[in-house]
Amino acid sequence: MPGASRGRPASASSGAGELGDGSLCLGTYPCRVGLVLPIINIITWILAVGGAITGVFAVADAATRRPDAFAAADKQTKGTWTGITAACAVVLGLAFVGNAFQPQGLLWLAGLTGSLVYLLDVRPRLREVQRGGRW
Repeated sequence: MPGASRGRPASASSGAGELGDGSLCLGTYPCRVGLVLPIINIITWILAVGGAITGVFAVADAATRRPDAFAAADKQTKGTWTGITAACAVVLGLAFVGNAFQPQGLLWLAGLTGSLVYLLDVRPRLREVQRGGRW
């Protein structure tokens, strides 16, 4: 009997649903990806925005610190750290503004790593040196 399969009509299959355009979705891979893809895009956008903000903050902080604080903290010079964080901010900013680098990509991760090294290692030492020792 055409249109029927083992006693069921062709339109009554398990996992069937309608897509937004009215066509029938039979629970296939493209239908499942269509449900998850917007969530992935939102997470990617959040990572791109967070990375860009992190990079801009790191370069602004490095540029406003006193040059002698870097030597007193036994870190690289101010010019070196400003250059590193500026390059990282460019890469992280291009991932957000220009879509040149995909968040979670290798170059994006390198940019994020450079900014985080400054923010989590160098910046606390600079703040400690500039404020004096706490007791």
